[in-house]
Amino acid sequence: MNVREEVIGVLSGVGFDAEELEDGRHLNRDLEIDSTELVEIVVALEQHFGIDISADAEGGFTTVGDLVACVTRLLPATAGRG
Repeated sequence: MNVREEVIGVLSGVGFDAEELEDGRHLNRDLEIDSTELVEIVVALEQHFGIDISADAEGGFTTVGDLVACVTRLLPATAGRG
């Protein structure tokens, strides 16, 4: 399973339909994700991947692809930590 598939799995686990979760889908406009739901998603991603997503990064998420890119970018930085 690749990072994108895992991110989609996490989003599905918090109540979103995987079929709606295309990279270009806008979190607020298309998926009606509000700031509270975004925090829930970020926490779920952090727990699933064992990463820390900064509040600054969180403010820059506008699409599903942004979430995937952030997790992908953070994974190598945390690899090997135990």
